[in-house]
Amino acid sequence: TMKLAAGEVAGEKSIKTLAEVIDTLNQNPDITKRFGQKGLGQRNLGRSIQLLIESSETNEGRCMFAYDIYKALERVILDYVTDASDRAKYLEDLKIAKGMYRERIMTEMFNAYMDEPLAIRRDVMNYVNMIIGIDAENLGPDKMWKYRDPQTGELRALKIDERYIKSVEERLELKTQERRETFRTSIRKIYGQKISVDPDYDFMDNLDLVKAITDVRLKSDIAGAGSLIGALANRTNEENQKLYDRMIGTMLTKLNYCKTCAQKTIEYFCTQEDEK
Repeated sequence: TMKLAAGEVAGEKSIKTLAEVIDTLNQNPDITKRFGQKGLGQRNLGRSIQLLIESSETNEGRCMFAYDIYKALERVILDYVTDASDRAKYLEDLKIAKGMYRERIMTEMFNAYMDEPLAIRRDVMNYVNMIIGIDAENLGPDKMWKYRDPQTGELRALKIDERYIKSVEERLELKTQERRETFRTSIRKIYGQKISVDPDYDFMDNLDLVKAITDVRLKSDIAGAGSLIGALANRTNEENQKLYDRMIGTMLTKLNYCKTCAQKTIEYFCTQEDEK
């Protein structure tokens, strides 16, 4: 037998019987009990956006603050998902999504700190090019490797920094040389496949790699995220206030934030919520 979406078991039952079951379910005054309403659908998404629009804090700027959608979705899950296992699953999914958002904000904060919109992207591609060049035959004792940029066609020189490579791979928990080599081989393979089709491919969809590089750069450039958080959260001295103002300026002029979202994003970054 087959379990139908309507909750009935189909054996000898006809299509007409199923249609009748669906029709009966659709007459239920409780919309969550109607046919096709299990889980989260378009109505729930619409309700989440409605809650977001109604939030006064969200609409202080010219746009809705992105993080607030998680609060709205959580409210919808608690209000409309009646099945306990489904509710638990969706709340866990939401937790994962928040963690991914946190990683994105870590990258944004580093870019704002460096006053460069593509700072992390540049460092990701530096890592990729380093692991390609590290075994090159023409690599001299100075560890300088020349390669042709697939985006511009220009010849570039890059110094292979083995300490940087090792730091990134330690963040990725690649403990053995064998695991490191396996990972590098997979990155080289992806590079070979992607670049021939899309010269602008930048590995920014590899979230684990982006997070590892962000963590390494935060640690090497500003002694870790904690130091930046401390400076941004405690603006009682002039130096910290200048740093805050400079990062806000970069977010407004180079990262396309409105003033409210820039302030709220830094505020969220300083809470250290949703860290994995």
